[in-house]
Amino acid sequence: MVDFSSIKKQLLPLLEKAEPLRKKYRRYKTVSSLFMLLFLSSIIVLPLLSYLFSYNFIEWFGGMHQNEIWLTSLQMPMFFLIGVFYVIYAMANSQKRKYMAIEKEILETLLEKIVPTFHFDANKQIDVLEIANSELLSQHNPFVKDQSLNQVYNMNQGVLSGKVGSTSISMGNVKTVGLQVSPYLMYIPFYAHIYMTYTYLKPWLTKEKSIDEMGSGFTGMFATMDFNKKFNGTTVVLPDQYEKRIGYMAKTLQSMNLGRDQLVNMEDTEFENEFVVYSTDQTEARYILSPSLMQRIIAFKKKVGSSVLMSFKNDKLYMAVQLPHGFLSLRQNQNLVTSNVLELFYEDITMAIGIVEDLNLNTKIWKN
Repeated sequence: MVDFSSIKKQLLPLLEKAEPLRKKYRRYKTVSSLFMLLFLSSIIVLPLLSYLFSYNFIEWFGGMHQNEIWLTSLQMPMFFLIGVFYVIYAMANSQKRKYMAIEKEILETLLEKIVPTFHFDANKQIDVLEIANSELLSQHNPFVKDQSLNQVYNMNQGVLSGKVGSTSISMGNVKTVGLQVSPYLMYIPFYAHIYMTYTYLKPWLTKEKSIDEMGSGFTGMFATMDFNKKFNGTTVVLPDQYEKRIGYMAKTLQSMNLGRDQLVNMEDTEFENEFVVYSTDQTEARYILSPSLMQRIIAFKKKVGSSVLMSFKNDKLYMAVQLPHGFLSLRQNQNLVTSNVLELFYEDITMAIGIVEDLNLNTKIWKN
């Protein structure tokens, strides 16, 4: 059992040093995100209002190039917003670097106590090629011939790797920036701007969200681990966004997902309600997703209480778990000195390492 009282006592000087930096970084980050949201909203709202409600305004807007005064009066607020945003953004990054330097020391000490057999590299990053290869957090654009160019970008750092029994597992902190929706939608006017605005707005809409998600398609944990069956194709398991809402029509919409392989209908009703499965091979998908594994996946999802995405490819299991506060980092919305931030970090780590036991990955179905 981990003795958090002694660990916190050991880390207290670092926690007290990091806390004021955390507060400053948090404030700058919030303000810069609000300015970005305001700027993106203005790009959408001004042309939309002029198009919908004022023909005279359109004529005036079209003739602005003949009147430098009007042109300047319209552009200056936009330039001001951009300028303020970059100043605050630079200040936020400055505080972030100072905070993360101390956080790195805290995490190294903490992980040495929690998982001494694992190796933690605070400066390493989950490779975007590995993320794309998993087919979980990136969309494959059919209009791009070279799919290696169609990648998401990971903004976070931190990788923890080791073994649980005979199963190797590597997990990292991921915040992706990239297209998480169908690329066909980008042909709709203003859709790209609306999508970007939504990524900045959504953390403010529900209590479960965090401002750490601002501007990202996905925030949380990404893990790669050995799987206990051999297979040749690719099987992807994603959260089912439609089954509970529209019932029998869900399968029709899911089968129309042009960025995915064949839709696989599983016999487990509870699993079908929670997940949707795509695969290059229907038979192989059912071989991989045995009845016992489907039940274990359902139990794991209930345990973590978050969205779980999985893919089986190259004899590996890739998994992404959405964590609004991030992974392999101290929760930035918690006071480092007075809250239970260390215990919450411990829960995230034990959840991640527990995947091997939860899914029974140490039981080998095949032998070399």
